[in-house]
Amino acid sequence: MSIPKIITMYLPQFHRVKENDLWWGEGYTEWTAVKSAEPLYSGHVQPKEPLNDNYYDLLEKETMQWQADLMHKYGIFGQCFYHYYFKNGKKILEKPAENLLKWEKIDMPFCFSWANESWTRTWSKLSDDRNSWNDLIEPQKQNDDEDGVLLLQDYGGRKEWEDHFYYLLPFFKDKRYIRIDDKPVFIIYMANSIYCLNEMVECWQKLAISEGLKGVYFISTNRKNQNCDGELISEPGFSIRRMLKSDYSGASYGISMKADYETVYKRCLSSGVTLGENVFRGIISGYDDTPRRGKGGMVLDGCTPEMFEDYLRESLAASKNANSDYLFINAWNEWGEGMYLEPDKKYGYAFLEAVKKAIETIDDAKGDCEPVDNASNDQLEIYIKKLEQYDAYWRLFDKWMVLKENDLSLDVFFEENNYSSIAVYGLGMLGRHLLADISIERVAFGIDGKADTIRMDFPIYSPVDAFPKADIIVVTPTYDYDSIVRLLKQNNDCKVVSLGYVIDHVYNSKLIK
Repeated sequence: MSIPKIITMYLPQFHRVKENDLWWGEGYTEWTAVKSAEPLYSGHVQPKEPLNDNYYDLLEKETMQWQADLMHKYGIFGQCFYHYYFKNGKKILEKPAENLLKWEKIDMPFCFSWANESWTRTWSKLSDDRNSWNDLIEPQKQNDDEDGVLLLQDYGGRKEWEDHFYYLLPFFKDKRYIRIDDKPVFIIYMANSIYCLNEMVECWQKLAISEGLKGVYFISTNRKNQNCDGELISEPGFSIRRMLKSDYSGASYGISMKADYETVYKRCLSSGVTLGENVFRGIISGYDDTPRRGKGGMVLDGCTPEMFEDYLRESLAASKNANSDYLFINAWNEWGEGMYLEPDKKYGYAFLEAVKKAIETIDDAKGDCEPVDNASNDQLEIYIKKLEQYDAYWRLFDKWMVLKENDLSLDVFFEENNYSSIAVYGLGMLGRHLLADISIERVAFGIDGKADTIRMDFPIYSPVDAFPKADIIVVTPTYDYDSIVRLLKQNNDCKVVSLGYVIDHVYNSKLIK
C-alpha cells in the first residue's frame, strides 16, 4: 500500500476583482480581512501575518511558482482550487486557475472543488450589525441589495450544463489535472442541493466520453450522493456538526464558538468515518474565522505544528490502511479562516515541516482510531440526515412564502414553459401545498406509493404502474429526488423536475435582479 498523496484546498481570492471592489470596498482581497483582524479575548492570536509580510498577489506568476516550489519541497502533491461558477455562467476568482493553465511550466497538479452556493453578504462581517465591519471599510459599502444576494447560484438546464462543462474541458485535459481511474476529479461542495444533479452528471459523462476522456470522477462533500463516485470528509464541517455546540460555547470569550484544537482533532479521528478507495479523509491545519465573521466567528484554539503533525500522521496511516489514495488538507492558504500551511511570522515553515515529517514517519502511526459506539454513530447519522431534510424543507418553504407575499404562484413556471399537463409525484404535505398553489386544471394525474388510499379529483397511480404521458412530472419529496427520478425513468421518458427546482426558478427569475 502506498502513502496517500496530499492535496491542499486552495483559495483564489488573493487578487483584486471588480466585484469585490464594489461590494466590500476599493482594493478588497482576502488580505484585507486578514490585516484588519483583532484579538477578541485574552490569548487570541490575531492578526495572522505571513512571513516577511508576503501579502502576495495570485495574478503574479512568481507567486504561483513560489507556491509550487514549496509544495514539492515539503511533500504536497497538488492543489484543489475553489471554483466559483454561478447563474448564466458567471465566474469570479477564476483568473489564478486560468493563468495556471497558460503557465504550463509551473508544476502544480490541481483539481477543482465547486463551491456551489450563492454569494451573500452573510459571508463576511460586512453583512450586518452582528458582524460589523471595521470603520475603514464599512463607509465604502455600495450596492446594498435588500435581499443580500451578490451572486446567484442557479443550475439551469442542458445548455447551462454544457456551457459549464466546456469551460472546464481545457482544465480537465491539462496533463497536470488530478485524476482518479484516469478521470478528472471534480468535487462538489453541496452535491445534495443540486436538484438536477442526476441529469447534469449524466450529461457531463456523455460529453466527457465524446471529448476523448474516460468520464469525470465526481466527489461529494460530507454527504454521500449516489450520483457521485466518491466522498470527501471535509473538516471542520463534518465533525463540528456532530458535536454539541453548547459544549463549545464562546459566549464567555465574546465569540460564537470556541474549542480546543487538540480535542477536536482527536474527535475527528474517532468520528466513525469508514474510509475506503472512494472515501477520502480531510483534515484541518487550524481554524479561526474571526477575520471574516468577527464576534460571530468560531475558533479552534491552541493549534501547534506538533499537534498538526500527529493528526496528519495518524490520518495518513488510516487512509493508507483503507487503500484511500488521497488525503485533503484544509487548507493551503485560507488565511481568513486560520487554515493555512504557508509560512507565517509565528511559526515560520513549521507547518510545512510537519507535513514532511508526518509523511516520513507514517510507519510510526497506528492508523486506527479510538473505539466508537457504532450503534450510537449510526443513530446520529439518522438524526443528522433527518435534520438536513428538515433544513431543506425550511429553506424551500421560506422561498415559497416570499413568493406568496409577492403574489406569485408557481403557475408562472408552468405557463412560461407551456406545460399544460402536469403530474404530481408525492401527494403528502408538500404535494397538497403544490395543488393549492397552481391551477388544478393543469394536473392530469398524481403518483404516490399510497395510491390506493388517496382520493383526489384526478387519477392516482402507484410509482410502479404504467401511467399516461404528461408534459412534466413534479417530484415533491425533494430529499429523495434522485432515487425517484431513477425509478420514474425506468418506465417513461417524461421530463421530471423537483418541486425545489420549480420554486427556485420562479424565485430567481421574478425576485432576484
